[in-house]
Amino acid sequence: MRDIMQGILITKGPLAILRTVTSTRMSLHHVSIQQFNVAAKELEEANFGTCVSLTMGKGQILKVFVKKPPLEVEQALNANPDLCDLATYANRYAATSSKVISLKVKAKLVAMGHLSEQHVIGLNNVGT
Repeated sequence: MRDIMQGILITKGPLAILRTVTSTRMSLHHVSIQQFNVAAKELEEANFGTCVSLTMGKGQILKVFVKKPPLEVEQALNANPDLCDLATYANRYAATSSKVISLKVKAKLVAMGHLSEQHVIGLNNVGT
């Protein structure tokens, strides 16, 4: 489970979904949606971010992990040093999100207050 949690934390940008995590590392290609959800919930409990469920077309539910900005996770990283270091987290958080995450998903997260508009237009380094 720790490797999935690491995959979520090092996914580029402030958002992680199953598809972005499985493309982060070859060893994570086998991860199921259930495993992703458990890992994301553990990260939420450790204060790394928030798990959000979005209803998409045809009633499909998309689980998104919204990562907190680097300055807000320093304590959580110190408590879990095996997951990631602050410099790596900050660099990956500031990177452009995967194109796999659609503008529609990002717009819904902005409307819900989980994401700032700067992240939608690619200014991910805000708050780092």
